[in-house]
Amino acid sequence: MKISSKDILKLILSLGITGYILYNSSKTTDWNQIWEALKSFKYEWILLSILLSLFSHSLRAYRWAMLLGTQGPRPSTWTSFLAVMACYLGNMAIPRLGEVARCTIMKKEENIPVTFSLGTVITDRLLDLFMLMLFTMFLLAMQFNLLKSYFSQFIDNKLPFLITLWPYLILAGIIGLLLILFVIRKSKKEDNANSVYFKIKQKTTELISGVKAIKNVANPLGFWLSTLGIWALYFAMLYVISFGYAPTAELSLMAGIAVLVMGSLGMAAPVNNGIGAYQALVASILVIYGISHNDGYVFAVVSHGSQVVSVIIFGFLSLLILNFRKKKKRIDTH
Repeated sequence: MKISSKDILKLILSLGITGYILYNSSKTTDWNQIWEALKSFKYEWILLSILLSLFSHSLRAYRWAMLLGTQGPRPSTWTSFLAVMACYLGNMAIPRLGEVARCTIMKKEENIPVTFSLGTVITDRLLDLFMLMLFTMFLLAMQFNLLKSYFSQFIDNKLPFLITLWPYLILAGIIGLLLILFVIRKSKKEDNANSVYFKIKQKTTELISGVKAIKNVANPLGFWLSTLGIWALYFAMLYVISFGYAPTAELSLMAGIAVLVMGSLGMAAPVNNGIGAYQALVASILVIYGISHNDGYVFAVVSHGSQVVSVIIFGFLSLLILNFRKKKKRIDTH
C-alpha cells in the first residue's frame, strides 16, 4: 500500500500534537520518581494485562469476521486477527492508516472489496463509540457529584479552543462538499462504467452495505456477546495493572471505569496511538480518586506502554505471517 503525501502530512501533524501534549502533561512530572517506580513494578500483572488484551483483539477479529461474512464466505478469525494486529501497528505510524491497511489485507487474503470492508470497520468503530458512551453514562450516573467539577473544568478549558476552531472546520467541510458535487455533476453526463460518477456510486453502495452488515450477521447473540466481551477485557487489562503498583494497588472498580473512559478518549485523539493524550487524561482523572499526578502518570505510562510494546511485537509477527502466506500462495500457484 502506497503512503501518500497526505499521509505524511498527517504523520507530521500528529507527531507535533503528540509532542505538544507530552510536553504540557509532563512539565511537572518527576522523571526520577517515575524511573524508581518502574523498577519496583510487579511485571507479572503487566504480562497478564497483555494476555487479556490479546483475548480482546481475538474477540474483535471474531466479530469483524462475522460482519465480513454477511456478503460471502466468512473469513477465518485467524486471518481477521492478523489483519487487526497489522491495523494497530499501522495506526502507530499514521493515525487511521491501519484501518485502510486491514481492509487491503482482507482484499488480498479473501478477495473482499475494500470499500465493503471499510463499511464494516465504520460499524466496528461505531460500536466502540456506543460502548464508550454507555460506560461514560454509567460512570456519571454513579459518581456525578465526584466528577462534575472535573468535567466542568475540562470543558471550560477546551471550549475556547473549539469555538475558535469550528468556523474553519465548517468552511473546509463546505469547500470539500462543493468539490465533490462539482466532480459528480461533471462526470454524471458520462454515466458509464468508466465515469467518476459511476465509480463513486458503486463504491458508496459497497460502503453502505458494509455499514449495514450488522443487520445480517449469522449469529447475533455471539456478535453482541463478543462486543460486551471486548470492553470487559479492555477494563480488565487496565485494572489488573493497578495491582502491580503500590499507590494504585487498592484502586476501586469505579476508578478503574474512570480510567477506561478517559483512556479511551485519549486513544481516540488524533495522535500516534494516543501517546501523550492517554497519559494526560488518565493521570488527571486518577487525581480525583486520591492518586497523586506523578503516581497516576506512572500508571498511565506502564498501562499504555505495555500495550504499545504488545502491538509492536504481535503486529510485526502478524505481518511476517501474512507475508509468509503470500509467498506460499505464489509457490503453490506455480
